[in-house]
Amino acid sequence: METTLEKQFGSVPVTSGELKQCLRGYRAPMARIAMLHRRGELIPLRRNLYLCSPESYSRELIANHLLAPSYVSYETVLSAEGIIPERVHTIRSSCMGRSRVFENSTGRYEYIGVARNYYPEGVGLKRTAEGMVYLAARPEKAVCDLILATPGLRLQSAKAAREYLEVYMRADMDAVAGWNADLIHTLAGLAKKKKNDLLNLERMLRHECI
Repeated sequence: METTLEKQFGSVPVTSGELKQCLRGYRAPMARIAMLHRRGELIPLRRNLYLCSPESYSRELIANHLLAPSYVSYETVLSAEGIIPERVHTIRSSCMGRSRVFENSTGRYEYIGVARNYYPEGVGLKRTAEGMVYLAARPEKAVCDLILATPGLRLQSAKAAREYLEVYMRADMDAVAGWNADLIHTLAGLAKKKKNDLLNLERMLRHECI
């Protein structure tokens, strides 16, 4: 039965309700779930959410399921795309609700709330090397999300935007030069705050990175 669970769900997080349905042949499915947890065959991610594949999983996919709707963003995307040199350990995502933090045996997950109309723009599906698919921001949006979420940060000119990326973030400016300035312009129009900061980022792309 345990092998069946891993075959059925693989590395996709699963709810306790889905597990109970699969274990309905047992007299006490919840007791069975507790036993599998004790034996290390189920990883608890949060209340009523588990992982059936302890040996192979995607933290980005876990992040999508821990709090939905959400998409992976911020330094997590920039690091994965090779835009910034640092490796990141916390998976940071944007969500439409209030900001949240989850910690479990797979790591730490942070969620930052964004405006509802801003949320879907510049978001799409990405695939891990293992073939698992998750929702994430494009690099342009990941930077916009980071600018919006950083207290005290003000990009008051295109030059300041370039210095932020090149000096503070140590970004690969050749990669940045290929970003979509139109997307950033759209995001600036949807953002509730720091609109001018994002517009200065757009100006930097159009006039300094060509």
